[in-house]
Amino acid sequence: MGIQLKGVTKTYGSGEVTTKALNEVDLDIKAGQFIVVLGPSGSGKSTLLNVMSGLDRMDEGTIKIDDFDIHTMNEKALTLFRRHHVGFIFQQYNLLQTLTVRENVLIGARLVDKPLAVDKLLEDVGMDKHASKYPFQLSGGEQQRVSIARALVKRPKMLFCDEPTGALDEDTGKNVLGILQQLNKTYKTTILLITHNASIAKLAHRIVKMNSGNIVEVIENTPVAAKDIRWSE
Repeated sequence: MGIQLKGVTKTYGSGEVTTKALNEVDLDIKAGQFIVVLGPSGSGKSTLLNVMSGLDRMDEGTIKIDDFDIHTMNEKALTLFRRHHVGFIFQQYNLLQTLTVRENVLIGARLVDKPLAVDKLLEDVGMDKHASKYPFQLSGGEQQRVSIARALVKRPKMLFCDEPTGALDEDTGKNVLGILQQLNKTYKTTILLITHNASIAKLAHRIVKMNSGNIVEVIENTPVAAKDIRWSE
């Protein structure tokens, strides 16, 4: 899915104490691209992800995702839109501890009419041999792979990733990012990943730099394989 933002503004607080998290942001994203939004804490990147995905409401502007006008949808319509078209991967894995790996992914599959094959997807993320294990039996990187599979099993046209490697060590983080790159190529899913790690931005087709609620630069990039990036610079 392609995304178009025009004049998107979001302000938090009221009265004399307000923070403009997004300041008349314009952005175009083509379908199938891997986008990295880069910026320090407080730059507005998480707010950008939240309003684009419909998790939060903007104050002004328009957001179009293909033929969907996100800014005009009511809560019921937004819920259905996210269910059928959007996947989320967060820094916290949010797996159900009483369910196995396979059962956690099945939860995502049951939200839609035509999910991907669960067992094939677990194989794609390298978790097929762990399908019967519970989350407490897995490492952090393995749990994040399960959360990726759970997000992708719905066949989402868009995948929003909020610091997905923030709690992982370098080797595990590169492994997870490599899986995202491969899945972007395989399933043509539009991926938007936010991070404060400049090295991770090198994975993207386009790098969107943010600061103080503004997009300060958009860079066209030739993606580098996750295994080849330097974790910190």
